[in-house]
Amino acid sequence: MRRTMIEILLLLLLVSLILTAAETGYEEPEAKMVEIYDIPPLPYLQFVKFEEFALEKSNTREITLKDLAREELGLAGEKFHPDINGYYDNSPVADINYISFKDGQRRKLQLPSGIEIRTTLLSWDRQYLAIVSQREDGIYLGIYDLRKEKYKEIEHLKLNDTLGMELQWYNDNRHLLLLAVAGQGAEKPEKPIVPEKPIIEETSGITSQTRTYTNLLKNAYDEQLFAYYFTSQPVKVDAVKGNFKRIGKNGIYNWLELSPDNEYILVSEIEKPYSRELPWHRFPRSYQLWNAEGKKLRILHERPLTEEIPIGGVYSGARNFEWQPQKGAELLWVEALDGGNPQNKVEFRDRLLLLEDVVIGEAREILLTEKRYRGIDWSSQEDRFIIYDYDRDTYWLRGWLAQLDREEKILIEDRNIRDIYNNPGDLVHKRSAYNQELFLHEGDNVWFLNRTGASPEGKFPYLKKVNLTDKSEELLFRSREGFLETPVCFVDKDLRKIAVNSQNHDNPRNYYIYDTVTGESIWLTDYQDPYPEWAKLPKEIIHYKRADGIELSGTLYLPKEWQPGERLPLVINAYPEEYTDSSTAGQSDKTADRFTYFGGASSRYFALAGYAVLADASIPIIGDPETVNETFIEQTVNSVKAAIDHLNEQGIIDPQQVGIMGHSYGAFMVANVLANSDICAAGIARSGAYNRTLTPFGFQSERRTFWEAKDFYLKVSPFIQAEKIKQPLLLIHGEADDNSGTFPLQTRRLYAALKGNGATARMVILPLEHHGYMARESNLHVIKEMLDWFGRYVKKSEK
Repeated sequence: MRRTMIEILLLLLLVSLILTAAETGYEEPEAKMVEIYDIPPLPYLQFVKFEEFALEKSNTREITLKDLAREELGLAGEKFHPDINGYYDNSPVADINYISFKDGQRRKLQLPSGIEIRTTLLSWDRQYLAIVSQREDGIYLGIYDLRKEKYKEIEHLKLNDTLGMELQWYNDNRHLLLLAVAGQGAEKPEKPIVPEKPIIEETSGITSQTRTYTNLLKNAYDEQLFAYYFTSQPVKVDAVKGNFKRIGKNGIYNWLELSPDNEYILVSEIEKPYSRELPWHRFPRSYQLWNAEGKKLRILHERPLTEEIPIGGVYSGARNFEWQPQKGAELLWVEALDGGNPQNKVEFRDRLLLLEDVVIGEAREILLTEKRYRGIDWSSQEDRFIIYDYDRDTYWLRGWLAQLDREEKILIEDRNIRDIYNNPGDLVHKRSAYNQELFLHEGDNVWFLNRTGASPEGKFPYLKKVNLTDKSEELLFRSREGFLETPVCFVDKDLRKIAVNSQNHDNPRNYYIYDTVTGESIWLTDYQDPYPEWAKLPKEIIHYKRADGIELSGTLYLPKEWQPGERLPLVINAYPEEYTDSSTAGQSDKTADRFTYFGGASSRYFALAGYAVLADASIPIIGDPETVNETFIEQTVNSVKAAIDHLNEQGIIDPQQVGIMGHSYGAFMVANVLANSDICAAGIARSGAYNRTLTPFGFQSERRTFWEAKDFYLKVSPFIQAEKIKQPLLLIHGEADDNSGTFPLQTRRLYAALKGNGATARMVILPLEHHGYMARESNLHVIKEMLDWFGRYVKKSEK
């Protein structure tokens, strides 16, 4: 008997160990899913405007948990890797090929073995390619001579990317301006063993309403670390000699910008006092003018700590500093006339100022905007430009063609920003004598590249020439039926040939050169479908109506073996979007002609497992921007119900077997659907926010604070309504999520609330992952979790 008891205990222990291992280890879905996930991405081409060559770049490196396990620091609202003074690029380019359009020649750049390329930048004469690469101890700059086919790394130089890095070539095609690590001889601050003092904050009479930020400075030690890592040294690199020299002083610079004639440098420097409640971009800032050698000539503006900016507002002083690209050295900036507060009623919201003598001159007002300044685009014709303003209350964008010192303006764009059918696209730009971007403007004609190409008839990207005076148009290119073809840029000086990105349901992205005069095409690539035959999913765009008559749409994927008449379990994947009117809400830019890729933990894996999948299902929330979310729940539930009813009427799905999933704001949607309806059997919510009292100063497009709309905040918080969630809910979240508002506590608290109310729920916290999931181990585990969860509670075939 005793021996039998020992054997029983050992058996129980073994079972316990097996269960523990199953609960704690990373898992993978079935082998065919892993096979699909492990297929590397195809190469892509980087075109150079008005040049007859392209760079083919390849990235086959797999992201693993080891990559994510590097030490991270979060300071002043930024996450970075201290070992390299920047954020490690987990998807670097490994190989580059040079492709000539003239002779079809393709040659591989002779780069160091194992190089990990973060970014590249061509010199203006196209001889040199600046290559920024990374190693375990830093970020480096190398120069590749495309004529001599030689590569040389700049010695003793490490780049600083803590605040983002932008290389700039000088007009001489020989020198570059950049920010380098400034820690020569400096010692990293030591963390005090004993806190130096309590953390104390005090406020009195200041109204500071800010969204929920993460990774903020917490104490004096954090401030020391911020200064240590974020301080940069501006340097001028000689690409020919392979050396560099320091210009100006060390400082915390978020950008430097050369004047068009390269005689001056516009500088933005972060200054003290730092804030422990706001990220770095709200810290005090000094806008300065330097000469080419780095000597400070004048301070253009001193901006204080911007803690009193109203929600949806702007800083009331000088902002949006930039060079006038038509001139050698003239500066522009914008100032608010409404105190930066969109609630104030004024005749004009902003004014645009021009400083023509940048050293000793005074700025003059050149333009007033009725609505909030949205941007300016300068013409290739002297003194002409397009000025944009935007009304946040109507989502309305206007663009005016204007000329300096003249009052008359021509309205050339006038639409709701959600109106994709009337979006003209992007103006075609060319380089000026100063190597500045100016939109191509010949006579009254301009050229528009519409890379979206949305229309009531479908998605057909195009290139057209437009006369801004009489509005006449000439269509130069339009995507073929049955394809998704996107014009990229002109590749000759004669405005005749364009590069085109082409794909369809059966063929992955490839590229060709199209002659707009003869209609001839020359193919540059022949990338083949990397997926096996069994993974090619039938796909179509479906259209249906909500109960209130709103047009909806989605991309429907079906299992390859599906036969008409067979009813399938359904997975709906969606993300809500806000609109001011029903006409724009009903527009769609979806297409069945896009090649199907399986990226990350995609919902498309469900189609491989026998489900119908409705991806990017329309969830429009329509109304006045100030109060649109008051009907968020009703509009969301009715949109989901409309999709289910339509597919049920088509005989495609079983309405009792519907699962809903979403990421971020889509996860918030999922939890609300389950809390306020019984139309779905189960849900999967990834990286969401569920307690809106933790985002009290607004979220997504919500403008009101919690104290201005308490009932609403509580009504749409699934955490507050947790007792109403009766359907099984899988919660997934990255443990290192630092996205504004969606910190992991949101998922932990909702899970605790569900558990405390007897619900069926499961929580998966992914170590090292942020808002989106990157590591192979994490994504495969998420795919397995999702398939298992809906298998148990939607398909109900797995117990």
